[in-house]
Amino acid sequence: MEQKRFELPATIYDAFATFVSDTSLLALPLKFTTGELQSFPAIQYPKEYNGDFQVALSRLGPIIEPKTPLYLILRRDNALSAITYIPHLAPAELKTLYLENRHELVQGLGESHFTASLICKEVAEVMDIRSWNERDLYTSGCESYPEAELKGQAIKDLGHLKNKCRLCDRRMKNELEESASDALKKFSDSGDCIQISVDMQTGILKLNFYEVNISPETIEGKLPTDHPSLTFYRHLESHLTYFIFCSPDSAPVKECMTYVMAIPGLINIIAKECGINVDQKIEIHDREELEFGERDKRIGKFRSMYLRNEFVGTESTWESMEASQKVLDSIR
Repeated sequence: MEQKRFELPATIYDAFATFVSDTSLLALPLKFTTGELQSFPAIQYPKEYNGDFQVALSRLGPIIEPKTPLYLILRRDNALSAITYIPHLAPAELKTLYLENRHELVQGLGESHFTASLICKEVAEVMDIRSWNERDLYTSGCESYPEAELKGQAIKDLGHLKNKCRLCDRRMKNELEESASDALKKFSDSGDCIQISVDMQTGILKLNFYEVNISPETIEGKLPTDHPSLTFYRHLESHLTYFIFCSPDSAPVKECMTYVMAIPGLINIIAKECGINVDQKIEIHDREELEFGERDKRIGKFRSMYLRNEFVGTESTWESMEASQKVLDSIR
């Protein structure tokens, strides 16, 4: 039997034309529903967008789900990419449907509108800026991905480029309560200070306080002496953003380890999605050890695995990080 030719409904052309003409729009989701492709409401760039693409990507959270495939037309730097998102947990027949028609979608909408077509199989491959940075290295010729294939001159078909960076921090990210999320999004001015703790029963990151116009001399007195704390502070004078992990020696080992495991996801994912880029990390075990130094200078007594080994590739990690997570889970 001759296979039915894939045809785009008129509503798709209309939605795409609107999307192309409105540069304030970030993404246009398209999904098969009862066998026909349908468009869903476009997602806008954040208001007062400052060029931080990770902040923009965080707006895709409600539509990028671990079991639901879709096509996503994404605008980045005024260039459009056609993403075929087929998560590993999606039904096989659905993944096949999207894969078999991805080229027809681009051709139907017009290849001249796009700079790239790609396949993503994990949430992080769409929503994490580090995945985009890796693909940038490939398209600029700095990296070689044998899985990728270039087709034609107008559009680059990247296929599926598996991350070299495993993005463990995103998979192990703690849940954040709403008040803490709101505070992190407001954090911008010199003197701002936010302190977060981990709920030992639920693992949720909770807000201890958010204060403004705080002098550096008073930060020490705000660090708890009986349990760990995670503090963001934008220095009133140097204007650098500090992340302070204070883990008193008197705190239980389980509690300290829980905080250590929460740090990568908090700094690399949650904070960056809220527009916070940390200039300097500090680890101390007594609040009297706190001192603010210049950027790139190691500060404090680095005992935790996370802060001792710092960065590997494009993510914060340490040897046997996932094994440590299993140990922590076993004692919860």
